[in-house]
Amino acid sequence: MTQKIFEHWIVSALCGVALLFVLGGFFWTYFSLRATGGPFILHFNDIGGITSVGGLGSLVFMGVFGVIVVLMNFAIALEFDSKDKFFGKFLAATTLVFAVLLFIAFIAILSVNV
Repeated sequence: MTQKIFEHWIVSALCGVALLFVLGGFFWTYFSLRATGGPFILHFNDIGGITSVGGLGSLVFMGVFGVIVVLMNFAIALEFDSKDKFFGKFLAATTLVFAVLLFIAFIAILSVNV
């Protein structure tokens, strides 16, 4: 498995950066908001106002779900990359896009609640 990770280094690097985005956004938000403890605004919009409120459990769920998605996509992208170079790199790149969007969501939650 380690040889496969080094052999497909582009996929590994893209998924590694994606994992750093997810973990970075999660830990930044978690450690900034855990002291306040109260319910947090998780989603809002201009028309409806606050549409979703939750606690630290919701943030932990988002972080764990993001890590699981990145790791599963990494395993699938490694297999794709050994069969077809384009699809493996495409899946790794879309995983990075997912991670960046999740990072933005964490930072938006942080900025609304602090």
